[in-house]
Amino acid sequence: MLLALLAAAPASTKIAGAAWLFIVLTGLWAALRIPAECSWSQPLVQSSRYWLLVCSVAMALQGVATIYWGESLGERHAEIRLLLAAGASLVLARKLRLLAQQKIWLTHSLALACCVALAVTFLNGRMTPSNAIPWAAGVSLLVCVLIPLVTQPSVAHWQRAVWGLAVLAGMGGVLLSLSRGSYGLAIWVVGVVVVAAAKSILQYRNDRKSGRSKSHVTTRWLAGMAALFSLAVTLLISFPQNYQVAAGRVQLAWSEAEMASKSNMSKQEAFNTSVGVRFYMWHMGLKEIVSAPLLGHGSKERKAWLERLGETGDLEAIKGLTHLHSDPLTTWFDHGLLGLSSYLVLGFGLAWLALRRKCCNPSQRLALLGILWMHISSGLTNMNFGHNFYGVMLSLSLSLTWILSSGEPKQKIK
Repeated sequence: MLLALLAAAPASTKIAGAAWLFIVLTGLWAALRIPAECSWSQPLVQSSRYWLLVCSVAMALQGVATIYWGESLGERHAEIRLLLAAGASLVLARKLRLLAQQKIWLTHSLALACCVALAVTFLNGRMTPSNAIPWAAGVSLLVCVLIPLVTQPSVAHWQRAVWGLAVLAGMGGVLLSLSRGSYGLAIWVVGVVVVAAAKSILQYRNDRKSGRSKSHVTTRWLAGMAALFSLAVTLLISFPQNYQVAAGRVQLAWSEAEMASKSNMSKQEAFNTSVGVRFYMWHMGLKEIVSAPLLGHGSKERKAWLERLGETGDLEAIKGLTHLHSDPLTTWFDHGLLGLSSYLVLGFGLAWLALRRKCCNPSQRLALLGILWMHISSGLTNMNFGHNFYGVMLSLSLSLTWILSSGEPKQKIK
């Protein structure tokens, strides 16, 4: 069930939500029915405990501000999903162990999900199942979970090749969505590949000098990466219109930013663009934030303020907007330092876990760093936490990193 739901997650918010719910319910079942296999001091269990604590603190901070302003706790759906998934991850890390073949099946489902994402945007463009911006950010998180698994030496070469193709497919799906805030995924993928290739070249040289027999393994890995790179270049040449549109979106953003920075232009000319209106809202929003730094203004006042701002500023681009197109700034405006601290706690918590070698294995650390990078970079220019799909995909992706890092069972499952 989980394999099917995960593979189809990019095609529907409800399916992605069902995959998240399946993990949460599995965690509840494991807590009630399965004896513990790992002690509390085991590194994977410790890291999941820390993450549960981080999610609890983030939820508590936002919960206090939400209750203070009389808002619905349903608006805290992202924090609630993260908290429940973190609890399930802790239970599963301590009680449920997967066979190596089961992890491979789970990775195949991740790869299929990336291919489904490419199919969605290739066929429909920006008409994605959810808003295109948080949809692309959510899909990028799955790609970040998959990338470290491509470099595992214990996996068959053909499987790693298939997963590498799926990484390209997921990245292509994000680029074709034309959601510029998630284009940082391309930077992350290229960076990971360059670092991995450099390490492999150094390893190859050391193996050759010492006469060790592992040099042929490194050679195969480098050959596979070269083949994937060649395939990516071939696809770009074969379908130039796709990457040209994506590149054009970046150029458009740059020109809009230049227009917004010019002082000799009218307000309507400078800020009535996608990028310009963000600059204007952020500049005016910071002035409002300073007047109520601790508890903010509440979400209702934020929507009313944006409506007034659109009317007084005579900017068509603002009219109809309900948030500041930035996770940290919108949270800060709504709930002051309490809300901002909640958002920052999640980021610092992920960074702390990813950088502690004792807490996570290398693959999980790389996955967590990728998720952190995309969470921060995509959230700077959009309010991803305001959309169900992103909250589901963030909590689902994080849970998958712990599930895929679990050890082998002590005895074979009968």
